[in-house]
Amino acid sequence: MNDFRDFLIWWALALIAGATVAVGQIAHKMPRLDIEMPSDPAKLDAWHKRRKWLAITELSALPAFATLATAGRVYFDLPPIVGVLVTMGLGFIGFAMLIDGAKYLFRKRVGLSEEGGGA
Repeated sequence: MNDFRDFLIWWALALIAGATVAVGQIAHKMPRLDIEMPSDPAKLDAWHKRRKWLAITELSALPAFATLATAGRVYFDLPPIVGVLVTMGLGFIGFAMLIDGAKYLFRKRVGLSEEGGGA
């Protein structure tokens, strides 16, 4: 892969593959949230925020996953489909693990209990 256009094409394909997985995860997680909107204004606001941030957090990592997978594929001189598959794998398990790890470190740093409610 000596041409920069090839790199961009495979990066875009990896991004689309990761988006496919992320959208599937969002579609899977949405029904687990409360389907009916709460009548309490405070709970309604939290309900809207939870739904919005679920989608934002899942989709925000996709460019990084596509970049990592494509750069790793180029560095190790692997077939192009490997970059697409790695992005799908990162989108499937990587972001959830990243968020859980960040939450654990934040709670530990702030001194909150591990099982605590809220976030």
